[in-house]
Amino acid sequence: MNLQNLAITTGVVPVVLYLLAAAALAWLVWGHRRHLRRRVPAAAVAAVVLSALAWLLTERVWNLWGAPLPKRVYVYAGLGILALLLVVPKIQDLRRLTARVAVLPAALVVVLASGSLINQNFEYYPTLGSVFGDTGVKIETLDQFKSQERRDPQPRQGQPPTTLSNWTAPAGMPGSGTVVRALIPAPLSHQVSSAAFVYLPPAYLATPRADLPVLVLIHGVPGEPSNWLRNGRIAQFMDDYASSHKGLAPIVVMPDAGGKGANYPPLCLNSKQGQAGTYLSRDVPNWVKATFGAGRHSSSQWAVGGFSYGGTCAMQLAINYPGVYPTFIDSSGENQPTIRQGHQVLLQEYFGGSVAEFKKQNALDVIKTRAYPGTAGIISVGAADSFYRPQGVQVYQAMRSAGINVQFQEAPGGHAWTAWKYGVEKNMDWLMGRLGVTG
Repeated sequence: MNLQNLAITTGVVPVVLYLLAAAALAWLVWGHRRHLRRRVPAAAVAAVVLSALAWLLTERVWNLWGAPLPKRVYVYAGLGILALLLVVPKIQDLRRLTARVAVLPAALVVVLASGSLINQNFEYYPTLGSVFGDTGVKIETLDQFKSQERRDPQPRQGQPPTTLSNWTAPAGMPGSGTVVRALIPAPLSHQVSSAAFVYLPPAYLATPRADLPVLVLIHGVPGEPSNWLRNGRIAQFMDDYASSHKGLAPIVVMPDAGGKGANYPPLCLNSKQGQAGTYLSRDVPNWVKATFGAGRHSSSQWAVGGFSYGGTCAMQLAINYPGVYPTFIDSSGENQPTIRQGHQVLLQEYFGGSVAEFKKQNALDVIKTRAYPGTAGIISVGAADSFYRPQGVQVYQAMRSAGINVQFQEAPGGHAWTAWKYGVEKNMDWLMGRLGVTG
């Protein structure tokens, strides 16, 4: 069995862990009268105070997450804190050395279980390997990909776009796609970014190659492009989709939209914090077309999507650059670009304090000034997401009022990967129809 692929949010692993943690916590709590009446209540009060302090500092003072976390996350953290606070009192309560040696491992089991509960809330790490950065797929550098003689050249100029009806999977087509890691240059925007990832489906690796559309997927903040691979398992999903569609799936480009080393995220806008709008609307598409020969026929071959910060970006890019991204999927995005420091800081640091300059690129203001006859999108949000769901509804209603072809969908769960993946995974047939492959 490959431990890298061991599921840690479903199946037997979390069940066993929680049973062990419950037994360990019960043992840490149980003891002589003084331990039960004095030390345990004191540790419990301290755990509550520390958890409440963590909530106060991270959400009310520093706003580290940019949005409120479910209260149960702090409860889960409090259980781990309680276990650690009971280590010294439990050792004092025991007489046998062998029992004392077991106290710290017991506490660590509870801490591990509390971390697992938090992880289950967000489904951030689906496998054991993902905790350590494993994506579950092999990743090549662009040079490695180009150097392999078995690779055919790019699809020929003049070749029509590949569709499900005109494509026959050739003999020898790989059973799965490949992922390439590359640094996307920014000759127009001069945007500083880290490496991007590109998923190439089986039909692209075939001989002859399919001429395929492009889906640009944007990560959240804090986050990075590899989140779509490691946490969202997008390569495995696309492989599964391609296996029942003659090897056809979009080429998926996952660029860095967070700004490498930036004090403030670039928000997929052109501002004092960088020309991220130009980077994502011109530099990235130009590079994809030149490097992989994809999406060269028309903008109808291009779509953009993302989750949370990336969902906001997808919506912004579709509205500001409808000639580049006429199709979008906004998963759990916001109603406007935001930073954790607040809107006034955003106005000052990005637009020199000018509300008018902000409105020139803010999607819900821009849609009041132009028409979008060719644009269509999906807005999905977790049904239990009390913070982002109302914003998704607002975006949907505003776009509908502006005459934009948009759908609103409720995904299971809250602000977590279950909901974040929903927009792409549940709408692939719609997306492939929009991109001209099916339908």
